[in-house]
Amino acid sequence: MNKKILVPLAKGFETIEALTVVDVFRRAGITVDMAALGDDLQVLSSHNILVTADMLLSDCAGNTYDAIILPGGLEGSENLRDSAQVVDMLKKQNQDNKLYGAICAAPALVLEHHGLLEDKKATCFPAMLGQLPEDKRQDEPVVVSKNCVTGRGAGHSVSFALALLEELAGPMIRQQLEEQLALK
Repeated sequence: MNKKILVPLAKGFETIEALTVVDVFRRAGITVDMAALGDDLQVLSSHNILVTADMLLSDCAGNTYDAIILPGGLEGSENLRDSAQVVDMLKKQNQDNKLYGAICAAPALVLEHHGLLEDKKATCFPAMLGQLPEDKRQDEPVVVSKNCVTGRGAGHSVSFALALLEELAGPMIRQQLEEQLALK
């Protein structure tokens, strides 16, 4: 399939949201780069689970990705929001009309904060919906809007990952994964 996605991991990321996306895409045969912000491959999640990234985000400079997907978690989303490299990569992704996604706190704290939801609908963690402008806000588990996919939170991680997979690889690949995961 030769597709490649980036999942940046920042201290305080939501474990289920990040690793579900990684797992679903790797099961589909898509290359996933888990990239750690900072200078350590070990990243501590919001629930104190230590995850080893594949590489540092700084090693991704110049790489192109078919999709960039942000996990949530309050602290993790704030750290992603404050990363100039993450923001620059997302802006280029949007400018090139390539797929990007975010779940939980990340749609409000990262995408909306940096103008990456312009002309798009989105969802996010229920307590943060008020941070999305009313004309963009969708109180749904997963929202696909143009080249952007957003998800409500950890409980919808599989649906979020499958929606992203369908956008990137098509409905047949999604159906195969749903069967593999015993969802069908």
